[in-house]
Amino acid sequence: MPIGLQGANPSPGRRVTWDSLILLVLLSGGLAACDSTRSFERSSDGSMVYFDQLSDAAKSQARLKLAADLKQAVSGAYGLEISDEIEVFFYVNREPTATPYDIRVSDKLRIEFLGDTDSTRIVDVRPDGQISLPLLGPVKVAGETPDALAHELERRYAKTLNKPQITVNVTESHTPLDDFITALGTPTKGRSITIKVLPDGTISLPLLPPLKAYGRTAKQLESEIDAAYAARGLTVFVSLIPRTLRAGSAYVLGEVSKPGRIQLDRPQTVLMALAEVGGVNQSGAMSAVRVIYVGADGMPRVRLVNMDDVLEGRVEEDMIVPDDAVIYVPSTALAKAGRFMDAVVRDILRFQGFNIGGAYLINQSSNGTTVVPSK
Repeated sequence: MPIGLQGANPSPGRRVTWDSLILLVLLSGGLAACDSTRSFERSSDGSMVYFDQLSDAAKSQARLKLAADLKQAVSGAYGLEISDEIEVFFYVNREPTATPYDIRVSDKLRIEFLGDTDSTRIVDVRPDGQISLPLLGPVKVAGETPDALAHELERRYAKTLNKPQITVNVTESHTPLDDFITALGTPTKGRSITIKVLPDGTISLPLLPPLKAYGRTAKQLESEIDAAYAARGLTVFVSLIPRTLRAGSAYVLGEVSKPGRIQLDRPQTVLMALAEVGGVNQSGAMSAVRVIYVGADGMPRVRLVNMDDVLEGRVEEDMIVPDDAVIYVPSTALAKAGRFMDAVVRDILRFQGFNIGGAYLINQSSNGTTVVPSK
């Protein structure tokens, strides 16, 4: 049978036995049987989780989570990424407080003496929480209610004045809500600002510590922001609208039709990512697809996904492709053995003095199988 080699006539010392090549084929068949692999995930500390050892409840939960993540692609509930821009609309609900107002630093007070308008004073609360009044000197007022301060001043002035009657009014307050409105730069009921998700995955908002935004949906982040303002006693509510979303990406390498970079503009499973690059070649090991990525804990992880199991219905072994992940499809053991065998045959034939580019014939004889040049 013509194979594509030509060269000089072989001598007895240049005989190649076909039995050795058949042995390689049998060996490659045994290696191919080793392709079947259990799906697992290995963390950076070396710990392993095998998915076939999960309980039925854990497998069911994994399937439900996978379905929920994919549903985000339909609802548009994407997890926020680094550098995403979102517009935050603020709504201030001015409701009476349940407790009396406490005087604060920088408040402006109007202190009036009944029947003596000339003694009326307008004073600012100093950073030390005190004010200065005639005949009394420094008076600590921060933390006091206006009524309590008025009674205290009447008590202290009674030593020098005849039955003083005093009222205290706060003409300029500095409540947390006032500070919030000042930070926004406008006293109007609603206002929006545009912010970015910072490299550390957080966002910064007026009067709040940095909040984790990476991976959260807009609805989830809205609830967390509202709760954070409520914890500070502020009746502030927000609405978030993503303005500029950075599409994620991943890399698919190895035995696939079109290796390269893919866009993750919506949640995708490993199976979907492989389909996007044209599928796995016949030489690819579907049962040993590896995903290298950084987990939510910031540590590198390796996941082996047996796509044969996934196609058989064990979808809990699949996963949503993380941003910047690398998906690698290795060669099957049979393909590796075939390439090795091809290289061996070529090296043997070169050693026997043949040149690639012609044809050779395999003849059976009583002395064994020999390779002879075709005529």
